[in-house]
Formats: sequence, C-alpha cells, structure tokens
Amino acid sequence: MRYKRFIPFIIFLFNLCFLLMTCLPVQAAGQRTGLFQGLHPGLNIYRYDWDKESCVLYVAEMDRSASALSFEAAIAADRILGKESVRSTAYRRSQRDDRRVLVAVNGGFGVLGDMRGYGGALENLHIQDGELMTQPVDGEACFGVTAAGEFLIGPVQMQATVTLAEHAISLQCINQRREDGCQSILYTPRVGYSTHTNSRGYEIVLTGLKLPIGGRYESEFVIDQFGKKGNNPIPENGAVLSFRSKLDKALAAQLSEGMRGQIEIALEPPIWNDAVQAIGGRMRLVKNGKVTNMLEGLQRKEKTHTPGRRTAVLPLSHEPRTALGYNDQKLILIVADGRQPGYSTGISLYELATVLIELGATEAINLDGGSSSTFVVDGKVVNRPSGQEERDVLNAVFITVDKEGQHVQ
Repeated sequence: MRYKRFIPFIIFLFNLCFLLMTCLPVQAAGQRTGLFQGLHPGLNIYRYDWDKESCVLYVAEMDRSASALSFEAAIAADRILGKESVRSTAYRRSQRDDRRVLVAVNGGFGVLGDMRGYGGALENLHIQDGELMTQPVDGEACFGVTAAGEFLIGPVQMQATVTLAEHAISLQCINQRREDGCQSILYTPRVGYSTHTNSRGYEIVLTGLKLPIGGRYESEFVIDQFGKKGNNPIPENGAVLSFRSKLDKALAAQLSEGMRGQIEIALEPPIWNDAVQAIGGRMRLVKNGKVTNMLEGLQRKEKTHTPGRRTAVLPLSHEPRTALGYNDQKLILIVADGRQPGYSTGISLYELATVLIELGATEAINLDGGSSSTFVVDGKVVNRPSGQEERDVLNAVFITVDKEGQHVQ
C-alpha cells in the first residue's frame, strides 16, 4: 500500500518531536510582572500569576555569584521568646552598620500563641551569625549557608552531651519547650531572663560557659545551684540545664555547688558545623529537582481536585504559603497569597513544589504559611497577607546587601 512508504518519515517526525519536548528547558507557565527593577544587580523580583489556578505569588531570585548579596536568618525581637513583624525584624537588621535588608520573608514554625509564656518558641533549627539558637527537629527541612557560601540542605541532627560527675547525659534540645517532648534542654540567655518551665522537672543553673553556642562547641562550666524544679533565672554568662522529669538519684546525690562539668555539641553531617546562617521549616518540597516522594504520594491519594479548596489534609489544602528554594545559580524566596477569592485562593504544597521546579529550583523547603506569609522588599510589604495586616512571627530570612557595595539607583 502507498502509505507504507511514509511510515519511516512519520516515525522520524515523532521521535524528533519527543526529543525536542524532553530536551527543552521547562518554562514557568505563569505570567511574570517585574517589580523593583534596578534595586540591585543580581536580584530579580517579580509577581507571578500562576495561570493553572487562581494564585498570585511573589518571588525574589538572588544570583549566587553576586558577591555583595547574602542570605541571612534573623530571630524576632532578638530573642527566642519574642514575636515581631517581618518588616520590623528587617528594619532592625538594616540599622546595623554592615548590611541592609533588600528582601525579607517570614521564617519557620513554632509557638505563636502565649502558651504559658512560650510565645515565640521555635520548633526547628535556627542559626544566626554562627550562633546555634535552636536545634534541628525536622532535619530534612533545614537549609543553611556556610561562611564560604556553600548551600546546605537536610538531613541534619544534633549530637550533644553534658558530663557531670563522670555521668554523660544526652542533651536533646536547645531553647525549646519541655512540653514538646524534650527530656533534657539547655536554656541560654537567648530565650530570655528565665526558663519559663513548670515545677514538675529538675534544673541545674550553670555559669562560666563560653557564649554564644555554635557548631563544634565545647565548654566547661560551674554548677551555681541545682534542685529547683522550674522557671530558674538564666545567668548572662551561663545557662540552665532543665530536665522534664526527676534527675537520676545516683547523679543527684553527687551534685554540689562549684562542681565543674563540660558540654559538647556538634551537628551531623559535620559540614553543618560550618553553617553561619540556617533556618528550619516543615517538610522538604523539592529534592534533586523532583517533588518529594511524600508529596507525590499524598497527591496520588487525592480523589478529586477542586482549585482553591481548603481541606483537612494540610499539605494539599490551598493556603497562603512561604518557601525557600535554590539551584546552582540562584536562591529563590517565594510567597503565595491565599484565602482571598477573586484575587488569590492559595496553593497546595504539591503545587508549590511544581511551581518552584518550573522556576528552576532543584531543592526547596516549606516555611511557615497562612497569615504569617509576608513578602517585604526594601522595607515595604508587597504581598497581601491573608489576615489583612502583618502578623507578628517568630523569625525571618533575608537577602541582604553589603552597605559599602550597595547599588545606587
């Protein structure tokens, strides 16, 4: 039959089309509108109207080769038990002599309500200017930067030991609540004036510590007092070692005021001890350029998909979101507005991961969302927070510029 002579040509065309489709770089499907153009070389800021569903996102991309630009993490109100707006946190940072904040978004998860004095407590890793303020919990959802500019992403864990009277005690947490399951916690002056703990545990007040705490940390200390069960004052040159339950009787019998001991803290893998800035979120979104298996599995279980619908399955619910992603060339900070029909209904974590991949991210983590999602550029709130105003948050992440090398418009 005559058509048979066209079969090789048809096969050739099919293979050519397939090759082109698989080799062409993925282009983001939404519409980009440039914002704050010329703010600084190496910084690209834009509004991204995602055309697959009704969601408005704000994106900042930092060129990793731009030597004047850096990533930073910042604790709210300069202490663990403190809350502050993203804009205010960024403003305080810019008042220092060395760097100015260009872009700021909200950070990780923790206690937003008072919770018996623990409003502001973080639940995951926070390293700021080399100081380890809280330890990793969800190690997969941690991001860090070394002094050499190397980007790090989970898994990461803390290994810590307190040695007292020849007893080696595992230290589980730094500056976190007993109620979150921590059996042994070290409270530093970063948490405030006292531990805010209840009276059901056991505490040892330490002085003579080398502060601040950082990676590969070792320090001797002296026992100042011990035995009082809760809410001990934290010395400026020390810390409080707090236990959720009673201390081992054999160890308690050997304690005395003036006794010396030692603390050793390290992060694993060892490269994390070189991190000078780090933030912990909740859930890895992108790994090696693909949506993580957990999100893929949740997406497959979704029987029906309704754009903009909020559901009890929080990763698949359409909500305001904040995330951090990167590849070899750039860092990406992204905020999705939500809960505002007619403008932006929000986005699921699975969809956010696909958007980040479209924008070039090969790795990404989820940060706090909901009413906390805030996108600040050059001191101005650019997005529309779902609570209709800025919410006080626990920490934030920045793109900063060296003040000596900042661009003059």
